[in-house]
Amino acid sequence: MEKIDKYAVEEKRRIELGKFIREKREELGLGLNQLATKIDITNSLISKLENGVTQKISPFLLKQLAKGLRIDYRELYKIVGYLDDDEKIVPNAEIAFNFKRVPVFENISAGYGANESEVIDYISLPNYQGTFSGDIFAVQVHGDSMENTIEDKSIVFIKKESEIQNKKIGAFIVNNQAYLKRYFEDEHGIFLRSDNREYRDIEIKESDDFIIVGKCIGSFVKEG
Repeated sequence: MEKIDKYAVEEKRRIELGKFIREKREELGLGLNQLATKIDITNSLISKLENGVTQKISPFLLKQLAKGLRIDYRELYKIVGYLDDDEKIVPNAEIAFNFKRVPVFENISAGYGANESEVIDYISLPNYQGTFSGDIFAVQVHGDSMENTIEDKSIVFIKKESEIQNKKIGAFIVNNQAYLKRYFEDEHGIFLRSDNREYRDIEIKESDDFIIVGKCIGSFVKEG
């Protein structure tokens, strides 16, 4: 049985972390909603972190925050006690993970079909509290249509699902053309929207062959 205090952070460190996050966010001129959209987590969670009320803080979440704040994630690890001053993992911090091996495909269409012969690589990911549970694959982004949320050349992780929440980022196939976009549905219809507003919305018509491949659950910029 998993210990209930796993990833629990003491109050003093939570308050210090919250103050640090707020200062860095304000230095960048980002509102809560802007940062939340940038790293694809809820603004309410960021608010709770800044106010020091989130008791369990995963290393994966800290890495996402560091990316959005343009800082080294190790700064956040040190604040909560996951690293000591010599940047060594603190033994009792309990940040060990189960790892999930995720296939990387050349494109979304290949990942949707999930043909083993089309896998170009594998990535091992820390599966904190089932973050990467389910049928997941990865693809590399080519283009700037989702900047500043997802950068060109990023590796994006897609969890296969046949439905997606409104305004969430997902992978789609429209008339055999694959897209990574934000899903919008209102009284006027269904649209796939780029976060880079230089790109036009894609309207989904009744006659279109439209497939929801899955939702985006994370991304990172591959170095090198």
